[in-house]
Amino acid sequence: MELTPRERVLTALLGKGEPDRVPWLEHDVQINFQLRIMGRSSFTPAELADSLGLDGFGFSYPCGVNFDFYPPMMAKKESFNGVEMVGQGLLTSNERLQDIILPDPDQPAVYKRVREWLNAYKGDYAVYARIRLGIAPTYLGMGLERFSYNLVDNPDFIHEVADLYANWTARVLEHINELDFDFYWVTDDLACNTGPLFSPRVLQEFFLPHVLKVIKAMNKPWVYHSDGNVEPFLPILLPLGFQGLHPIDPTGMDIVKTKQKYGDRICLLGNIDLRHTLTRGSLEDVKKEVMNRISQVAPGGRYIISSANSLTDYCKPQNVLAMGQYIKEYGKYPIRLE
Repeated sequence: MELTPRERVLTALLGKGEPDRVPWLEHDVQINFQLRIMGRSSFTPAELADSLGLDGFGFSYPCGVNFDFYPPMMAKKESFNGVEMVGQGLLTSNERLQDIILPDPDQPAVYKRVREWLNAYKGDYAVYARIRLGIAPTYLGMGLERFSYNLVDNPDFIHEVADLYANWTARVLEHINELDFDFYWVTDDLACNTGPLFSPRVLQEFFLPHVLKVIKAMNKPWVYHSDGNVEPFLPILLPLGFQGLHPIDPTGMDIVKTKQKYGDRICLLGNIDLRHTLTRGSLEDVKKEVMNRISQVAPGGRYIISSANSLTDYCKPQNVLAMGQYIKEYGKYPIRLE
């Protein structure tokens, strides 16, 4: 029986067995890439999803639709090769706390507009809201070097900042819990490809008490996103109760080993290489990698295919479109790839 995109995603995410085929979601599709795919500036999220073959959405669109509920980052914005990045942190001292001006989480107009967007665009797609636990805004707001010094010299400051962000997101969740989102995509990077940005002890001592406030406020399933190799953190993260882990970048983690170790507990999302396959590779490279991931990770369910982070402006459109075609061709259950 053919499932709707929403049913397909939730079957995989919630571990309800094998869907009709492997779902495809992306954490983000950058605006310029959307424009290249669509060839015009006016289109709906559903039209983009249909053009690519995605089973859901929850990122920003040129038409003004935005399902992000991120707090502002207290860091300078910098550009590298045309890509906007987080630069120098601005939280240089306790006195700078007063500079963190967060949007009013109880502003009715914000949620009214999102409700209207959902009514207009959701259809049969899975739609997610993107939020943060407050980890990344804390260490990026200080900068990693200053954050590291503060672990020893000013630990209370770290707790104050993390608690501020966590309380704000928990308040936001009181409102978006009532909206027609299917799940939350929770974004807080903890690692680079070589390993964690800080020790598991730091995660447990400085962030977990605040993170739990956000998790307690959620009433929907959630996917946890962190770049890099988060394997050392998984014994701490898994008890938090998320249903999916993204993106399991192949430059930092082995998705086959992750599936063998944790595939009975969580859904895995991601792993299609961005450094070569989707950005510089041939169509044959795309076909081979999609087939490999499906054959290795999809049997039994609990796999949602996606890029190893997001569809960036420097992805080759023909490769991404081919990815969607190959998912439909080779991702049908039961999986019978040689």
